[in-house]
Amino acid sequence: MNGEGAIGREDIEGYLLATEIEGTKGHAKLVDIRGGDLVLDRDDLQSVARTLLEYGSDGEAGPVALVVQGTLNIDMAILLKQRVGPRPFRVFADALDARGWLMTPRTGTPASPDQQASAAR
Repeated sequence: MNGEGAIGREDIEGYLLATEIEGTKGHAKLVDIRGGDLVLDRDDLQSVARTLLEYGSDGEAGPVALVVQGTLNIDMAILLKQRVGPRPFRVFADALDARGWLMTPRTGTPASPDQQASAAR
């Protein structure tokens, strides 16, 4: 997902819903909002955090790498990360670092079809 302009609660919650509808909830997600601004007040921040917790509560959600730029966006992303808890969700300033983290295998998470095929060889 690439975000531009003002990115609010509805945008984030809509994106999460779309991943469920499309069947991509379990996939790794690189969310690059370097071209946008997180616009979340206290209630929005709590709502998004609650939505992310519910989204990942079944253990089927893939990891999320959030790429942000700018002091206010970084601060907002860190506040969000603190509220999300232990699920695989990290904040990055560099998209390459985010991609590297997403490609790192995680213990207890299902392997991708490509990883499964490589292991079978």
